[in-house]
Amino acid sequence: MGLRMRIREFDEKILSELEQAGYIRRKDLLEVLKTKYAKEKGFSTTSLNRRIGELISAGKIGVIEPAEFAEYGISDEDKRAKYLISGPYADKKRVVDGLIVKSSTGDQFEKRLALKEIKRNLAEYSLNPVQLSRLSTCLGADEDTDKLVIEILHEALLKQRSSIGEEERASLIGDVSQALGAYTLPPVNTSKNLLLEILGFFSDEFVVEMLKVDLERLEGEKELLSREDDEVRKKTWIKTVYHSKYLIHAFEENIDSLIEQMWKYNEMGKKDGHQDERKIALIIDDLLDYIAENRDKAVYYEKMCGARK
Repeated sequence: MGLRMRIREFDEKILSELEQAGYIRRKDLLEVLKTKYAKEKGFSTTSLNRRIGELISAGKIGVIEPAEFAEYGISDEDKRAKYLISGPYADKKRVVDGLIVKSSTGDQFEKRLALKEIKRNLAEYSLNPVQLSRLSTCLGADEDTDKLVIEILHEALLKQRSSIGEEERASLIGDVSQALGAYTLPPVNTSKNLLLEILGFFSDEFVVEMLKVDLERLEGEKELLSREDDEVRKKTWIKTVYHSKYLIHAFEENIDSLIEQMWKYNEMGKKDGHQDERKIALIIDDLLDYIAENRDKAVYYEKMCGARK
């Protein structure tokens, strides 16, 4: 393989990682590349640093200065820090910013076109925290718009690799929690599942509050609760909604509340005429088993690291 070909492939790998991240500190990009290509020649810190510098000089990689952090929603207390960004990502950011404006100010037809265009770009472009929080304000317009916004937020957030500032995170969680209220019924529906997974990703306690509401709803399902114990465990829709790797950490953070609910239904089932409701304790027990057995598969957000698996 010729030298020019090797350099081109080397550049493609650097730029590909950078575009997937959206923006990233130089030292973090170096670590990602060294880990991913540890078995390949040329991926030493010295070689990578030199080539990244050459790509910056050539204009293929841009540098985000501290004064520009707010524009990208970068949360970093180190005001000496600088982030790298690919040229195409910077161009795409301007396009997506315009699409988000259309999503929040346009009519229903225009909103749909803009949101579908954002969704089509997710494979190549990572929405930054400011864009995510602005997009979440579009929730609550109408069901069709909500469906697209929810899908975009879910896909973009759950692959997030950079830190999200406290302000943007609080705004997102607030908008998502409020939107969930419109999708509690039917008990199993895609929008509800995706919204819960977003909240679970942030380990938000509203996930547990929603579970309590659904357990109360389950009390009225007399036909299901009249079945044998094992059948109740298998057939309940609670499993479909709440057995998710994105909810595990939220439940772990509030495990005492779950256990309290289990014993509450155990006691309720001891009363005359309420025996079947005791089976709801089995459903919670089943959820506790799922959490314990899948703890290492949990995916959730950490302030400094982004998504963690």
